Amino acid sequence: MKKLILLVCAGLLSWVNAFAQKDWPFKDGEQFTFSIMYKWGAVNTEVGLAEFTVAEERLKGEDVYHMACKAKTAPFFDIFYKIREDLESWDRVEDLRPLQFTRNTLEGSYTATNTYDFDWNAGVIKADINFEGRGQQYMEIPVKPGEGDIVWLIYQMRAMDEKSFAKGAKTKFHFAIDDDVFDVTVTCRGEETIKVRKMGKMKAWHISCSVVQGALFEGDEQLHLWFSADENRIPVAAHIPLKVGNVQAWVSGWHGLKYDFNAWADGRKR
Repeated sequence: MKKLILLVCAGLLSWVNAFAQKDWPFKDGEQFTFSIMYKWGAVNTEVGLAEFTVAEERLKGEDVYHMACKAKTAPFFDIFYKIREDLESWDRVEDLRPLQFTRNTLEGSYTATNTYDFDWNAGVIKADINFEGRGQQYMEIPVKPGEGDIVWLIYQMRAMDEKSFAKGAKTKFHFAIDDDVFDVTVTCRGEETIKVRKMGKMKAWHISCSVVQGALFEGDEQLHLWFSADENRIPVAAHIPLKVGNVQAWVSGWHGLKYDFNAWADGRKR
């Protein structure tokens, strides 16, 4: 009987471990900010800020991460080209499966809104969208397991395993924006030491991926991101090609990280 009880306990423990929640590199309360610089010819100036936040909440009876990215240009630059980005995703804590997504975008004269309700039983996104001046549209976008939204994509890249960060490794993702689902291939270019403006030298994993053609992007260039080469894997720098000029961004501060930041090239602790 004792052996039977031990076997049952071992079996239950194996079952629990098999379905255990993955140890994500972020947690409730994480927040980091980015400074954004626009470069075009002789123009080379800081134009705005972006903020990323993570909060644990309840949605549809599930524990979720509410992950948000909000960006805006500074008041002076608003005169020339006003940008307001509000992107929010609600993803299950256990497996990062997205349940809801919203987008409110203003880029100059271009506006776009997305409200997604992910119906995984039906295999569709119930979408309420308005972009490119087409007016309000209600549609169902087919979606498969392993697909998500643009904010989900950022955190999925952070959650890639070590093999995916090996030089030359390629990982495919699929994400929805507006009225379609797009494919993107992420290519890891290896670990580098980069100088992050106003912060110092950091060890970082460099990845590149294709951009989606639209109001700002040509769609035939590569977006470059650098993630801290530590357990947090926070984005620390970015280079984003635009139709006119390019955007460079760098991390300018953080708090609430899950782990102590340990990606300084000089080995310092802060």
